[in-house]
Amino acid sequence: MRKLNRRESIVGVAVSVVAPRVWAQEPSSYPSRPINLVVAWPPGGSVDVVARLISEHLRQQLGQPIVVTNRGGATGTIGANAVARATPDGYTLLMTIGAYSISAAFMPSLPFDPVHDLAALSMVVRAPNMLVARQDFPAKNLNEFIAMAKASPGKYSYSTAGVGTTTHLMTAMLEQAAGITLQHVPYQGGAASLQAILSGQTDLNAAVTSTAAPQLVAGKLRALAVVSENRLAQFPEIPTFTESGYPSVRGNSWIGLFAPSSTDRRIIDRINAVVQVFISDPANQEKLREQAGEPVYIGPREFGQIVRDEIRDFSALAKSVKIS
Repeated sequence: MRKLNRRESIVGVAVSVVAPRVWAQEPSSYPSRPINLVVAWPPGGSVDVVARLISEHLRQQLGQPIVVTNRGGATGTIGANAVARATPDGYTLLMTIGAYSISAAFMPSLPFDPVHDLAALSMVVRAPNMLVARQDFPAKNLNEFIAMAKASPGKYSYSTAGVGTTTHLMTAMLEQAAGITLQHVPYQGGAASLQAILSGQTDLNAAVTSTAAPQLVAGKLRALAVVSENRLAQFPEIPTFTESGYPSVRGNSWIGLFAPSSTDRRIIDRINAVVQVFISDPANQEKLREQAGEPVYIGPREFGQIVRDEIRDFSALAKSVKIS
């Protein structure tokens, strides 16, 4: 019988993602002091906006201040590590994005175990990624751009929110599928990445739809393709990667909440009940659509399974797709 390696073992026995420890007594006094919500990315991006929207609702419903702390860097792993090492008492939470799963697959020497050390609480937003260009860029669609890139290998650059983000993975997969070579220019967060293309520092930007949307509407940017099963209702003119001839290009983003893996299940249930009420409010849904993506509520069990599945799939991709 073949012996499992460490990564396969992590993926296969990911119990703590969905099974936090239950304390002997119900923590009925929770919360009795301020809660620290760590955002694993810099200020100004969609995850930061979502964190501040949800934190206000948590404050109102739980009766305690929610202190939002941005701890960006290293593709979200600095903030994630801080929460993984925190006391599992419900007073330190993490909000991060889909790059969490990519980091687990492509960065084998992380200082924390991305499956066992953090418990998935709830996914709150799903957001498709897209490849965008300025209006004055010569290529008018994805295939025109690929023809240009093949004629001049390494000439064209693209900005992302950082190494190992879902937008980075999406573009790396396009390079592999199309047989092209691009220059990757990573930034600290989506806002800085977007500014890079607007100021002419890069030719393209791989972005979450919500980040690029205002500039698309304003006519400053034009999307070449989007990662989605169908065209987006908001931007029906943008073709998908699949219909452009590249169905293997993947990489959508999500925004979700995590806690240290031994956090009491009753605390997790209380937090999730408040989050679920927030997501169900039509006014909040509209704010999330404007600022981040499609609002969803996916609870601990299903969200934990999604994270495990992504780590498994991205670990397989790590053998063939270069991320740097």
